[in-house]
Amino acid sequence: MPFDVRIVTAADFLRTDMRGELDIEPSRRALEDVIRGCAGRPRHHVLIDWRQANGALSLSDLFELAADLEVPEVTSDQRIASLHPSADELNLGRYFEVFAAARGFQFRPFTDTATALAWLGE
Repeated sequence: MPFDVRIVTAADFLRTDMRGELDIEPSRRALEDVIRGCAGRPRHHVLIDWRQANGALSLSDLFELAADLEVPEVTSDQRIASLHPSADELNLGRYFEVFAAARGFQFRPFTDTATALAWLGE
């Protein structure tokens, strides 16, 4: 069955302040905008590619980013996959999965592009 995927990199939505530290609110709003762009459109999914992200996000950064994520337009048939460069980074993706699931998102982290796309296409 055909589906559409919007592929974004971390740089597309992560915002930093003048000190180079993660600026949570603008980052969350930008991520919500990315997700909202696919909301309400059946079989339109998001793939977040973290492989070229500059600087590591901490667990607390991920929690803050996901904790108040609000995109009520997202339906249960829309999915968000995240692509990570290593197993260590994948573990952070699994934490984000827990936070995102609590907000009603179908989210799953991956290290392999083909596997991520296969899950999005299910």
